[in-house]
Amino acid sequence: MVNFLFLGNGFVLISVFIFLIGLSVGSFLNVVIFRLPKNSSIIYPPSSCPECGSKIKFYDNIPILSYIILRGRCRKCGGKISPVYPAVELITALLIYLLFLKYFYNAYFFYKINILDIGYFKNYLWKQFSYLFVRLIFILIIIPVAIIDLFHKIIPDVLNILLIISGFILNIFLLHKPVLFPLSGFLIAGLFFYFIALFYEIIKKKEGLGGGDIKLIAGIGAFLGLRGVIFTIFAGAFFALTGFILFFVSQKLKKIGPIGFDFKIPFGPFLSLASIFYIFYGDFLIKIYWNFLYYR
Repeated sequence: MVNFLFLGNGFVLISVFIFLIGLSVGSFLNVVIFRLPKNSSIIYPPSSCPECGSKIKFYDNIPILSYIILRGRCRKCGGKISPVYPAVELITALLIYLLFLKYFYNAYFFYKINILDIGYFKNYLWKQFSYLFVRLIFILIIIPVAIIDLFHKIIPDVLNILLIISGFILNIFLLHKPVLFPLSGFLIAGLFFYFIALFYEIIKKKEGLGGGDIKLIAGIGAFLGLRGVIFTIFAGAFFALTGFILFFVSQKLKKIGPIGFDFKIPFGPFLSLASIFYIFYGDFLIKIYWNFLYYR
């Protein structure tokens, strides 16, 4: 059985299984995203239509497929179902599958592990699984953080606290990182954002960065360490600036009134995007950057 899992057919089977699991997890994240801002239980009651309140049958709650079959509308009242639901399901499934590829692609197509090699590759496979698990937990927290902040401009404390605590626990006890790894990222990033927020409030006499953003960057630092959170801050600022420019230009093209530079956009989604970008490409981009500096 183990040997089969590391063969070509096994790779296809595992890929399909992981993607389907990812869709199901995305469906649960939708519940978190929809209910947390309302301080509602994410366990009870069962899913219902936001328009008419009717309970959604199990066959109408199949990720993505039900949305397509129902054409994005409630079977009972015909109310429109937000496309955010299938989008979250698809994004979650894709990110989980990409994590699987990142940490286990070489096991299939480079090392070509079989049943006879399991003992030899035991430490390697455990290390890959450990990193996959830690990054998975991070992504499952950061997705609802990004979506909730995007639409509600808040980041629930429960998600930030969960991010911080799990960042410390998983890095220290599962990845066996020194305490300084999560602690340095947590403290330096958190204090950096805190003093920026304080300075802005003193100068402008109003809030710039919210407390949720400060806790979020501290949590990202606890998970990704100092190097990861520095990358996240710079990349997040770049993504936010790009997003603001694109929004500003689109509003001008639509001729929708004057837009001042005091217009507020949530920073959480851009920090979340940057942190995910670091997980997949951070080490590669940092290496290119250092090589560029070295050979200048």
